Amino acid sequence: MTKPKRQSSKKPAKRAAPKKPKKKPSLFARLGSLGRHYALAGLAGVAVILAGGAATLWAGGYVGVLAEQMNRAASEGAVAAGFEIRRVTVKGRGETAPEEIDGAIGPILGQSILHFSPDAARARIEELGWVRAASVSRLLPDTIHVSIRERAPAAVWQMSGRLHLIDIDGAVIREVGAYEYSHLPLIVGAGAPDAASSILRALARHPEIGDLTSALVRVGERRWNVRLRNGVDIRLPDEKFAEALDVLASLQSSSGILDQKLEYIDLRDPERMTVRKRGG
Repeated sequence: MTKPKRQSSKKPAKRAAPKKPKKKPSLFARLGSLGRHYALAGLAGVAVILAGGAATLWAGGYVGVLAEQMNRAASEGAVAAGFEIRRVTVKGRGETAPEEIDGAIGPILGQSILHFSPDAARARIEELGWVRAASVSRLLPDTIHVSIRERAPAAVWQMSGRLHLIDIDGAVIREVGAYEYSHLPLIVGAGAPDAASSILRALARHPEIGDLTSALVRVGERRWNVRLRNGVDIRLPDEKFAEALDVLASLQSSSGILDQKLEYIDLRDPERMTVRKRGG
């Protein structure tokens, strides 16, 4: 007997659906795409033209001229609106000449206060010899106020045969004559200006010694000799000269050692002080 054939369990494969043909873009879509392309190209061209024009104007100075004209127009508008500089007030001036301050600020009367730069004016004022610090402010609508703090003279520095007044930091205030500020100590010697601040500050702690001092002599660019008005030389050590001056001030207070007829006092040895009398 022949066995009956089994029917296959596999399902017949589905036929692939025929692909739909792609639709070609319409005439209007193609025209729109073409228009966008040319529009972008046109914008790029305009940008290049503008950049080239700006570079040409800048190279020719036309941009700067235009900016200057706009700034001038804005300044004139501010003045017309009442923001005009009519006065300048100064506080703290003692030794600084008024014309020096006027020259540092510049001819600003009648100009726009809104276009005035306080920071630039302050920087110029602080370049003046007597001025230690300054502040400049605008007081609307019409006033510029200047406040300065002046330097205090501390010594006269001799350099290349010329005399300069300096403060306790060694900053030069101005050139002086031979008989000006004769009550202040004279600083001489190579390397003296750079090291002057430290010795001046040490002396400022002992006014009784400072008042007797006529000169500060820099020796070998490493240490100081203090020359008193009565001719006594005080030889200070390379280091810790401030402590040596403390000892000297204590001796002056207890025994008046600086009032005696001495040739010098040598404080260079921290363990021993050497005193030489005149003729001794």
